[in-house]
Amino acid sequence: MITHLVDAQNVINWLMNHWLAEGQRQLLCQSLSAEDLQKLVKFLGFMHDLGKATAAFQLKPAYNGDQELDHELRDQLTFNGFQGLDDVALARKSPHALAGEAILESFGVPVAIGAIIGGHHGRPADRRPRKQLRTYTANYWQSDQNAALQAPWQQVQLELFHYGLSLSGYQHVAEIPSVGQPQAVILEGLLIMTDWLASSEFLDDDTQMPLFPLIGVADTWQDVDMTARFQQAILAWRREDKWAPQAVKTSSDPYQARWGFQQNSVQKVMTEAISQTLDPGMMIVEAPMGLGKTELALVATEELAYKTQRDGLFMGLPTQATTNAMFARVNTWLAQLADRQGEKLQIKLLHGKAEFNELYRHLPRATNVNQGHSNAETEQVESVMVNGWFSGKK
Repeated sequence: MITHLVDAQNVINWLMNHWLAEGQRQLLCQSLSAEDLQKLVKFLGFMHDLGKATAAFQLKPAYNGDQELDHELRDQLTFNGFQGLDDVALARKSPHALAGEAILESFGVPVAIGAIIGGHHGRPADRRPRKQLRTYTANYWQSDQNAALQAPWQQVQLELFHYGLSLSGYQHVAEIPSVGQPQAVILEGLLIMTDWLASSEFLDDDTQMPLFPLIGVADTWQDVDMTARFQQAILAWRREDKWAPQAVKTSSDPYQARWGFQQNSVQKVMTEAISQTLDPGMMIVEAPMGLGKTELALVATEELAYKTQRDGLFMGLPTQATTNAMFARVNTWLAQLADRQGEKLQIKLLHGKAEFNELYRHLPRATNVNQGHSNAETEQVESVMVNGWFSGKK
């Protein structure tokens, strides 16, 4: 467990510094100094699975029905001072994310930070877990009343908490800051991605590309070179460049440069308006079909990303058919953008039948992009690729 916690702490720290957009970091720093932010993300990474250090989680049967593994894990718990494990029957009312939130609140961690831990599997709790420890005591400490049985669980939870504080740069729980809702949303998303990544044994279905492989039951985190493990995983996972948006030059026609046609009056007015905006927000364009709204949106994406220091685009359409048609246009734009900036950029077609899309299926995957995937007709290395790790439920 502690191997995963340290993995997650390393991953979230790296994602915050090297993957999160600068504009998102600036939003986080509206209420936190850079040093405080660094400490907080490390704390979230390490503490996210504290709720697994509970009787309810440690004593539940293996998901694949492996009874031999169950017995081996119980034997190890018994060897380390946990008693009476064979006669335990616990209620299923304390999932580990919620349990982690409850434990952290009991240790004095700010409510907003505890809520991020509680929501790290994608759904925050509807209310604070104020009654969890009191109502489902045995889920946390094996017994409702037996202090001797409770003590080992309480000790482990407290030791993990203090160790996580120290690794994160804190000396006392009172140093942990609270955050507002906008900051909490970003940190929640960052933690969710961190947990997915630190829980990935392999890059995708290719078992030849390991990320964070499982360690043996008899092994401990002290047997693992945690720094080398993390570095190897990130090098295997990060196979595309981070988009560095550039200002759109309005001194010449940006539509002519990108698509070979002259901008119309609507495109010209909107593009110039965006370029002159100091603090842009939402842009809404209503115009007849065929006026060039898609191209306008893509040029606007470049300019807005540059001004707000963001580095991504989500293009949403109502059906798979319209999405497939738009995908080809966005892919062409992205390829031109990547070529102009000398980058390898990632794209993802997000619907259930994406693998049946001919264009999407033939884009290079992250596992071979570094080896120079070439287009047979042009003999040029592709500048747009698919990172298979983002497939599935992620």
